Amino acid sequence: MELTYILVFLISAGIMFLGAISGGVGLVLRPLLIFLGFPAINVVGSVRFAAIFGEIPSIYLLHKNKKIDWKLVLFLVIPTFIGSIIASIAVISILKNSLELIIGFVLLIVGFILLIKKNKGLEEKKYKFSKKNHLIGFIGTLVISFFNTITGGMGPIFSSLYIANYRKSYITASALSKTASYIGTGIASLVFVISGVVDYKLFIAF
Repeated sequence: MELTYILVFLISAGIMFLGAISGGVGLVLRPLLIFLGFPAINVVGSVRFAAIFGEIPSIYLLHKNKKIDWKLVLFLVIPTFIGSIIASIAVISILKNSLELIIGFVLLIVGFILLIKKNKGLEEKKYKFSKKNHLIGFIGTLVISFFNTITGGMGPIFSSLYIANYRKSYITASALSKTASYIGTGIASLVFVISGVVDYKLFIAF
């Protein structure tokens, strides 16, 4: 079993390196961990908890290079909080026996979106704040945050929303989603820790 944790470390290191910008690593990492024999609920809880520490370097670098729109981050933190807390409670109560099916379904949908997205967000355009845009951003972020807490890997979907709604480039949209969702990760992780679904050996392997 210890060899399995070593394998997890090697796999997660490679996936995290390749996905530092895209934010889509969860949809690859979680099915692999489930395939290796870890219970889905432990995978979800452990990966969410590990993300609290794993996201710090990338957020710091994005901030240092002035890629984060902090005004929008402060606004989008609210729907992220709501979506993530609802999802974390749902995972440990009504969804714990359906996680494999949910992760597989979302993986299929995200793969299709990435296939048709192509070259969107190559450059950033000027954006004028409006109530309509903020409403779309609020509702979209809430819904995506819900699924992101369960499946992870929704970075490309967050980015697609912010590219279309706020005229962001792919890099600044990714920075926005990564930073805004960071607080949601912390909140969800707290619920998972209290509920005892975090596998700390798996957490250390990340």
